[in-house]
Amino acid sequence: MDDINQIPFSFDPRIGMIVGVMVGFLVFAVSLDLTWEKLLRVLKRPKAPTIGLVAQFGILPAVAFFTGLNLTDSPSIALGLLLVTCCPGGALSNYLTGVAKGDVATSISMTAVSTLFSIILTPLLFAFWASMNPSTLEVLQRISMDPQRVIMTLLIMLVIPVTAGMLMRAKRPITADRIRSAVRKIAVIVFAVIVAMIIGSNFKSLALLAQTALFPVLFTFVIAVALGWGIGWLAGLMAAERRAVAIEVAFQNVALAIGLGITFFPSLGGIVAVSILWGIVHLTLGFGLAMTWNLIKIE
Repeated sequence: MDDINQIPFSFDPRIGMIVGVMVGFLVFAVSLDLTWEKLLRVLKRPKAPTIGLVAQFGILPAVAFFTGLNLTDSPSIALGLLLVTCCPGGALSNYLTGVAKGDVATSISMTAVSTLFSIILTPLLFAFWASMNPSTLEVLQRISMDPQRVIMTLLIMLVIPVTAGMLMRAKRPITADRIRSAVRKIAVIVFAVIVAMIIGSNFKSLALLAQTALFPVLFTFVIAVALGWGIGWLAGLMAAERRAVAIEVAFQNVALAIGLGITFFPSLGGIVAVSILWGIVHLTLGFGLAMTWNLIKIE
């Protein structure tokens, strides 16, 4: 399956920089919800958020690792699964939790806290699990990463927007509340633009990669939903909390994964393809799941 890894994706360096700034804006939109009160809420009522975060960062990347090891022969697709599952939750999860009649407070807390933790956990977990698979390790060893570029990318996509969002929420809470709704709506448009930019110039390559990547993506996504719901059920969470945890565990910040893939792995189209396919699954199966739960009465 080496030919799969050679399917070309076209990334203009200027587009890569634009995508990075756009991703930073998306992370900023999520970080406007990150307050010390939410962090304290997790400490005071830690059960549901903690269970969800453990499933999201502690178990899901391991699921992606075994999926990549057993369900695909393509290192780039295996790396794509790892990259997506090591990313924090995205703003879409909060909206769909509301549609699904889940506990929105739990969802928002998990998204905000996972975004904060992702500054360290996303690169750390990705590097760890990628090094455990001989095929993905071999690919990573052939790729030269400039440490300064890594630091700059993390600053633009995570550190600066998270810090800016938290500072605005702390220093200008009224302003943060006023712009929060508009920023979220703009973030949806920004995400759509990012996906359109990537698909527009790489449609044929994406279609070819989807033939191999779609099943591993679907499998991992379904396991992620089942993982969040199942662990919540075993822990005795209420139905609304289980729905929130299930959605939060499975709905990553796909734009962040796309941005990181373009920046660090421009020669491996499978990584970005997996991220885009994960986003498509979000918008289809994810919305269908939320609507189904919306029709089922909370016990």
